[in-house]
Amino acid sequence: MGTQKAEVLATHPNFYKLVLLFFIGAFLGDIVETIFCRIHLGMWMSRSSVVWGHFSIVWGLAIVLATILLYRHRHRPGWLIFVAGTVIGGIYEYFSSIVHELVFGRVFWNYSHYPFNLDGRVNLLFCLYWGIAAVVWIKYLYPLSSNIIERIPPIPCDILAWILVVFMTVNVSVTCVAWARYITRNDGIGATNAIEEWFDLNFDDARMAAIYPTAEDR
Repeated sequence: MGTQKAEVLATHPNFYKLVLLFFIGAFLGDIVETIFCRIHLGMWMSRSSVVWGHFSIVWGLAIVLATILLYRHRHRPGWLIFVAGTVIGGIYEYFSSIVHELVFGRVFWNYSHYPFNLDGRVNLLFCLYWGIAAVVWIKYLYPLSSNIIERIPPIPCDILAWILVVFMTVNVSVTCVAWARYITRNDGIGATNAIEEWFDLNFDDARMAAIYPTAEDR
């Protein structure tokens, strides 16, 4: 019965497990992109989506999406998961780019200089990277992460998940306000109240530019 329950939880993870997977994916994705930029561009560059911590929201949500859509097919040949990951990853990144531009009014990645790109939002090479990431996650990293999570007793696991939800909710909210002030400051609009002054002091232009070095006007 215990083995069967663990298998069901692995195939159909509940809310608490998905929260923990999101944080694992967000952290690992940030680290992977940071190392990639170091190797590919020769510099260390922040790839975080939020102002506190090394977390990539795009990667976190991608890991959750891949787990929900692909883990049930884990016994299929790796090349099928690779193809599925390539297609799903490309679609996901394309629409993520649109959402980022609509919400923040800036372009956070531009692949116009890459061959076989689509509107500069995705390109064939990075879609293939999504496919590789899907295989690595589904075949290797998810089973390892799942096994670690399942060793946490249910109540502490639930408490941890809710703490992380609250933390990320606050983190995203602060990030959005800090970003809004970053934009308005660049438009020459000064702080009009104590809250805006606090954000100007703690999230000045230099800090925001360091967190989001690739952001550019549409």
